[in-house]
Amino acid sequence: MFKYFFALVVFTFFLCAQTIHFSEEKYFESLEMSFNKKGKISFFKDKIVIVYANDKTILTYSDNLLIKEKRSDKVELDLRKKPAVKMFFILFEAIYFDKKEILQAYFTLKTINGITKLIPHKSIATYIKGVAYQKKGKHLDFLKINMSNNDRILIEENY
Repeated sequence: MFKYFFALVVFTFFLCAQTIHFSEEKYFESLEMSFNKKGKISFFKDKIVIVYANDKTILTYSDNLLIKEKRSDKVELDLRKKPAVKMFFILFEAIYFDKKEILQAYFTLKTINGITKLIPHKSIATYIKGVAYQKKGKHLDFLKINMSNNDRILIEENY
């Protein structure tokens, strides 16, 4: 009986979220390699949950905490010590929900031919080199993040 109740609670929980399916490519300069993943990201009132389909990893972001779960392993990261990771979640949420005031707190925005480029302010330029994205309505065509260490992230919404 408990399993059914739990399943109902989880199902209801995800109904209250806005969820998108995406493809992600991460390029690591130090390895000279790219890694690809698919998954879904759900935005809740007080957290963001990413579920990767390829390896069953679940990331839960809430304020200054990131919880990474994979099978029975669980790791908690204090994001006050990892500002680049925290900025990824702030950036993704601000772009998805068109929160320009949050973006302007960290970046100078320039839109040309439907592509918005974000030039980082000094406060984050030590770990983010630049960002570009394109949206059509509520759909995110792409989000490119270039890190200062030459790593890159490309996210494309699958719809």
